[in-house]
Amino acid sequence: MEADPVTDAVANSADPGADGPAGRGAGSMEELSAALVARPLGGGRFVAGSPDWWGGDRVFGGMVVAQALSAAIQTVERATPVHSMHAYFLRPSLPGRPVDLVVHRVRDGRSFSTREVTSSVDGKVTFQMACSFHGDEPGDEYQLAMPEVPGPDDVEQADVPIPFLVRELGPSPRRPDGSYGSTRRVWLRTRTPLADDPLLHTCVVAYLSDMTGAAFRPKSLGTWGTHTDASLDHSLWFHRPVRADQWLLFDLQALVNAGGRATVRGVMFDREGRLVVSMAQELLIRPLEDPEPESAPAWSSTTW
Repeated sequence: MEADPVTDAVANSADPGADGPAGRGAGSMEELSAALVARPLGGGRFVAGSPDWWGGDRVFGGMVVAQALSAAIQTVERATPVHSMHAYFLRPSLPGRPVDLVVHRVRDGRSFSTREVTSSVDGKVTFQMACSFHGDEPGDEYQLAMPEVPGPDDVEQADVPIPFLVRELGPSPRRPDGSYGSTRRVWLRTRTPLADDPLLHTCVVAYLSDMTGAAFRPKSLGTWGTHTDASLDHSLWFHRPVRADQWLLFDLQALVNAGGRATVRGVMFDREGRLVVSMAQELLIRPLEDPEPESAPAWSSTTW
């Protein structure tokens, strides 16, 4: 009997269970890699699974972003890497169900290609993304300097049951006016080496870009159970080639909390100090009527 790619996609993203290699937060690196990359069905259609690794009623937003991005990348020549993507979360992506992805070829020009991706679960659109591809060209270079922080070898590893190494540096010192220069600074990388596949590294970094912790809530950093938090949109810019199995410093800054929404931006530097990725995101933050404050680390399944 011929394999059913929809059934396979869900089966390959099944919850490994609390006693499995993942525990809480994600599967093993092999399972995570398989779940991130959508499978082509032909005609611009793709399918992926919705892992049930987070213990809630929605799939982690980084997974949603990475799956859509993987589908778009597979429709463009590999010599033309993605340089930016902009997306909206329209509905929660329910775990344990197949994700249908449709890629629309907006334009293929001499220098740029543009794609639009729609993700659907149970026939309902959950996510829409536009992304652009451009081959590197020679030109002047300039960037913000990487902040002076301890290196990953000088920071204690967080005790997290996930396939990433996490070395938390905490926020920058609070300023006299109550604001922060950075609301989260963390070194991240995969626990194990990845294959030399730019698609996979791009998708894993897209997944990592949504691991913001509580960086968008500067008045309640590290505190959970007082608010409902939901991503509204997500933007990424890829400035240089990046490897997810090498240390990346993720430096996040909360810009504003207003109108029940939070806007946060972040930058990723490699260990050599090159700025490789930028992100921006807006989130809905609503106080709970009956809050139950709970201190939780930034890798909590609430945000992963």
